[in-house]
Amino acid sequence: MRLIPSMDLLGGQVVRLLKGARESAFVYPTTPEAWIKRLVDAGARRIHLVDLDAAFGEAPQSRLRGFAKAWPGVSFQLGGGLRSRDAVLRVQDDGFDAVIGTLAMETPEALEGLDPARLIAALDLRGGAPVVRGWTAASAKSLEAVAAPLRAMGVALALVTDVERDGAMTGPGLEALAQVAALGFRVQASGGLRDLADLNLIAAVAGAESAISGKALLDGRMTPEDPAVRAAMAAPEGAN
Repeated sequence: MRLIPSMDLLGGQVVRLLKGARESAFVYPTTPEAWIKRLVDAGARRIHLVDLDAAFGEAPQSRLRGFAKAWPGVSFQLGGGLRSRDAVLRVQDDGFDAVIGTLAMETPEALEGLDPARLIAALDLRGGAPVVRGWTAASAKSLEAVAAPLRAMGVALALVTDVERDGAMTGPGLEALAQVAALGFRVQASGGLRDLADLNLIAAVAGAESAISGKALLDGRMTPEDPAVRAAMAAPEGAN
């Protein structure tokens, strides 16, 4: 079971939001480049990035574009505001796997013909139901209706966020993970992770292969240099 460090960027700054609310942004006293270097030096093999500017409907942050090429030994996945086919192709051209939420839920046909191995469906749930557009609106579709066309085109990996737990440090949303895994996805868990004990809880969910952590690492509840954390960041995806 791999631990994937996460970093949210707003206006070029490393931040964390509580339940996706922009007004809750807390700015960390580091730069994106310094934090990535620390993670990579500690053995991180995959890093999850979120462009919050784009997620909130603003222009994508150009600062992000060179990260994948600057650290070629690391796999990067990038989400936030990828609401068109062109936007997905742009981030893939920059070397990122594309994390797609609203587009995947509302117009999955826009993804036809793209390499499904480089697409990660961001399935954000509130009370078990999908939410879209930066968690500001409920989807008109059921989770099953969202999942069916994505699985049909070969998208196998879903990033699952229980939005009520995001940034709240209340533990992972195991029910949401199981709900999505039951539809045939391999799942990345996001939201609520507090420590490595939570990673073990996630590993017990059938279909879970990795977990994303931003706040716990940035706040120092887990440190990248801790031997157990280093081992988790370097673990193969799917390993318990």
